[in-house]
Order: sequence, then C-alpha cells, then structure tokens
Amino acid sequence: MNPTALIYALWEKNLPVLKQYLQGRPRAVLVPDYLISDALRQAIQEAGSELVALPISANLGMAEEIAPLLERVRDDAFVCELAEGLQDASVKETLLQSIRNELPATRGLFKMLEDMSALCDIEIALLNEDVLRDGKLLALWARHKKIPVLQLVHGTGMGRDYIGEKILSEHLAVPSRRSVEYFLDLGVPASKIFAVGEAAWDVIPAMSAKRDEIRASIANSFQLPLDGQWIVWGSTWNAGLSFLDDRDAISQMIEACQTIKQLRDAGFDNAWLVYKDRLTTAGSADQLRESFFSVADSLGVREYARYAISDSKYWTAAGDAVISYDSNLSIEALLSDTPAISVMSNFGSVVGGSFGANDGIMVLELPEVAPALAKLFGEPDFRRQWLEAAAARKDYFNAGTDGKAAARLVELIDQLARRFPEKQGQYVWQEYLNIESHDVTAGYHTTGRQDLIDMLSKPPKLLLDVGCAGGGNGALAKRRFPDCQVWGIEANQAAAELAGRQLDKVLVGMFEDFDLEKEGIAKGSLDAVLLADVLEHMYDPWRVMVKLRDYLSDTGQVVVSIPNVRNLVLIGELMKGNWTYTREGLLDITHIRFFTEREIQKFCRETGYRVINKKNALDTRLLPLMERAKDSLPCNIEVEKMVIKNVTHEEMQEMCTLQFYLLLEKA
Repeated sequence: MNPTALIYALWEKNLPVLKQYLQGRPRAVLVPDYLISDALRQAIQEAGSELVALPISANLGMAEEIAPLLERVRDDAFVCELAEGLQDASVKETLLQSIRNELPATRGLFKMLEDMSALCDIEIALLNEDVLRDGKLLALWARHKKIPVLQLVHGTGMGRDYIGEKILSEHLAVPSRRSVEYFLDLGVPASKIFAVGEAAWDVIPAMSAKRDEIRASIANSFQLPLDGQWIVWGSTWNAGLSFLDDRDAISQMIEACQTIKQLRDAGFDNAWLVYKDRLTTAGSADQLRESFFSVADSLGVREYARYAISDSKYWTAAGDAVISYDSNLSIEALLSDTPAISVMSNFGSVVGGSFGANDGIMVLELPEVAPALAKLFGEPDFRRQWLEAAAARKDYFNAGTDGKAAARLVELIDQLARRFPEKQGQYVWQEYLNIESHDVTAGYHTTGRQDLIDMLSKPPKLLLDVGCAGGGNGALAKRRFPDCQVWGIEANQAAAELAGRQLDKVLVGMFEDFDLEKEGIAKGSLDAVLLADVLEHMYDPWRVMVKLRDYLSDTGQVVVSIPNVRNLVLIGELMKGNWTYTREGLLDITHIRFFTEREIQKFCRETGYRVINKKNALDTRLLPLMERAKDSLPCNIEVEKMVIKNVTHEEMQEMCTLQFYLLLEKA
C-alpha cells in the first residue's frame, strides 16, 4: 500500500500551516532540499510523518541520458527554434550556457518526481510561487500528473503583473479581498481564488496585545530608548524578476538616513531609525549591514540608527511608524495599528501603485515623508485619524483578521487534495462505517477548535464534551478555563484513548447508552455541553437534546456545530445527480440527519432551547462568489443545471456556509 504524500515547497513562514495539516494525517512530505530547515524537520517528525528531500540542485546522473539533447543545444539552429530571428552572438551563447547548466538539474528533478509518484500517492502540491525555475517545474509536473496545485500567494497582489508570466498554479489561496481583485484583473477565474487570510499574520493580533512587552525586549536588545519614536524603514526588492525594477540597496539606505536626519534637524530629538533590511542578491547580511552603517556615518546619523534583518512583525508591532516601498510591510503595520507610509518610486508608479487614497496607508513622495512623520509624532489628532482609517481597512487587506488563516488554509488543502480510497482496497462505506473501531486518521479526531470554545460566554466548572473525539476541544476548554473539569463521551475506542490523556474522564460508548447520574453527573450540574459535529451522526438527536436539559444548570450553555445541507457546493452536486458520501465533510458517510439554518433553529425551539448567539463558518470555496455578488443582492445565482432566483443577503450567507455554530440556553 502506497503512503499518501504531498509536495511542500513553502517558505518557513508557512510552517504553522503544515503543522496543523499533519495533525492526524501522517504523510510523506516531499520538500526541495534548499527549503529544509531544522524547524521543518522537527515539525514533520513530531507529526509522525516522513521528510523526503527533493535534490533540486543535483543532476542525479542525468548527464549521459541528456547528452543527445545537449548535442542539439550546441547547434545554433536549436536556439533559433526557441527564438526565431535571434541574431546577437552573445545572447545566443548566454542562452546556450543557461540550457547546458539548467537542463541536467531539471531532468533530474523530473526523474525524482516520477520515481516518488510510483512509490507514493501524491495528493497535492503546495507552492509559494510558480515563476522561478523550481516553482514552475513543480507546478508543470504536478498539473501534468493531474495533481492539484495550490499556491499560497506570498504577496497581497499589488499593482499589475509586471513579471509577464502565466499563472501555472491551479488554485490560489490569497490573503484578502484586495488580492481577489488583483487576480480577477489578471483573468484568473473566480472559482480558482480562495480568500483565506495570510497565515503568517495570524500572530499579529496577539503580538499587538503584547506591544509593551515586545517593545521592552527590543529596546534592550537594540539599545533603543523605550520612550523614543521608532521609525521602522523596510527595504523592498523583487528578486530581479523585472527590468522595470530599478531599486537598489544603497539608494534605499540613503533615503532612510536622509529622512531621519531631516526629522531630527526639525527638532524631533527622540526619533530613532531602525532599518529593516532583507537578504537579496545585493549581498550577504554582513555586507548589507556594513553598507548601511557606512551610509549612516556619511550622513552623521549612525548614533541613532539601528539595523535589523528579520522579525518584521515584531518591528511593526513595536514601532511608532513604518515606512516601505509598495510592500506588504505596510499591511503588517496596518494590522498592528501602527501608522504606515508607502514611498512612491519609479517602479511603483510604472506597475500601478499598491494603495488607494482611502486604504489607511499614506502614499507619499520621498520629500513628503519627514514632514508626515513630524505630524504623526507632533499632532495626536492627525495620528488618531490615520489609525482610524487604517483600522477600517483591516478586513480588506486580510480576510478574517481573527488569527485563524492557517486553520482556513488547512481546511482548503483538505478540500482540494486528491483522495485515494482505492489504495485501501475498500469503499468508503466499508472503511468508515464501523465508527467504534476504525483507525483514527482524520484531523477532527485530534485537532481542537478554538472558535467553538470561544462561543462560551460564561466560565464553566463542569463541561461535558459529547463526541469528544481525541479530546482536542476539551483540552482547549481546560486551557481557557483552568478551574473547569471536562468529561468526554466518545464511541471510537482509539479516539477515546487519546482523549483520556487530556480530559478528566472519558466514557467510551454512545451518549444514548449512558445513565449520566450513575456515571457521576448529577442533574442540574452541567455548566456547559459541547456538541461539536455530533448531532448529525445520531438517529434521534431530538431526544438527546431533551435529555441534556435536565442535566444543565440554571445558567448552563450548550455549544453546537452542525453542517449546512443548504450549501451551494452540495446543491450544485445534487443538480448533477450526485449525493456522494465521503469519509468526512458535509456528506460524511456516518451522517444520518441533515439540517438547513431554518431547520436547526426549529430543532432548538422544539427541544426546549433558545439561541443566544449564532455564527456562520463560511465555505472558503464560495468566498469569491460572495465577493462578486455582495453589491448586487438580491440577485440570481447560476449553479450547474439550475438558476436560484432572487437570492437575498441572508440566503447568500446561508448558502455559502459550511457549518453553523450556535450557543444555546434552556428556554
């Protein structure tokens, strides 16, 4: 039986996504060798998965195999086949040399991938870009093999497509509505774009809450005054991908140092410059640092200038103003409630500019920067107005500023990944209907959901988690409410064993089979009950809810999450004649009850509860549709084989929902 594998070509900032995805999903993780770090090795090992290096830079003994091709390359006629009319001899030779250098490694990578595809079932390829050689090769090979390719887009999508390359990734996970607009302008179909938020920005809300603590730590490390006005100046590059990009390292250093000099000359004696650089082809870290301080010395500002390479989010959280050039650093500052300035450049003007007049980010020419900083530091009302404008645009630049982008990405990856039921030699009903004993491999057995725990508005002393799976939700509840005792009920024996390591007590079996009083739960003693994706698995969930009422305290609360059968994806499949049961999701093979929003509300009323809070967990596959339709509601929605007429805002919200979360009390 072949193991399931995924191609992972993501940068270090996306490691939280991989960690979450591998929980309960052991995989072979195929990683380009130059992306492998100690942190990546540890994360894969802790998840019980296997790291497989793809030797991108090696030719894997391909020289002999590709010798005939190289013979053709030596013939100028072959170059002319690639570029008809090419005459310049030096250009020809450069092209020939590039092919000679690149072809062995390219062919070696393809051979390695072919060998791995024979040994593993590759479910998805995850990329951060498909423009440079390696990303492009991985995307082309995966699509040729009909493996889904999901690009976790690095940038927000700003300006026009100055690279001039075709987007090869089959699906795009983008940070925001701003990103969706960008890729729609490039002609990418809306169905291929998923606005899920930027996973690397999940930490920003928590970091902003700890601003004083972070600032104190940085002040100590960089010898900065705590009461100083810290100006974080970020350099920006485009990896040499466009001849339009005329920006260079030294000119940006000069501009930063000139600005701090102007500000201090204007009387702001407590202004300090932190030049936040990034490693580029401009030189090594030591070379760049030396160049910066040489510039600072020449302008007489070295005493109050500092230099940093990493931890941009720490600087945006701790700084008093952030300056960059058409960069995502401005967005990180906006999300951190720090005033941001984007400096106009020739390059930025050519490619279209990144920010609009109402985006809460100041777009200024270089001579305007020092006066703007003077107003930010000297006029509290001016600063407050800009921060208010920025706060109003957070959701525009990051979908769901709730710290849960990584979780949404994991859900999207799971939706797009190929399934290999045939490798077990069993159909889905053969493998998953024995809920008492089947293997615990699905993520929901082990992964807690903080959004459900956050629904509770009162701290419980005793909480019962019905269908507790591996205990992930109960463990989160115990962390949030340290004085709370959590009991679980779970039918799957392997999952119950996992839960027993985290919860105070776990009953193994079906809820309906237990006499709770005999087990030690007195009537009126439960302060909270979790019913997370469990009611739809029960033959008689009505009777379960009625039974639970007697055990709730007077202030007891019930948190319910339940799938939405009025989901547009499900409706579309139904119209094509499909009602296909799967191992998990909306049509989990073990679901026997199905609800719409109206019916779940009715269900609660009829069993003696009132709904005091409700949230819609949106289906990431349908977010682009919601975005396109938001300004034209009510409208008609065309689903394959059917047109749904006069869809209101409320109906659109429901039909784009994956699950409903409800907080209940006794009526």
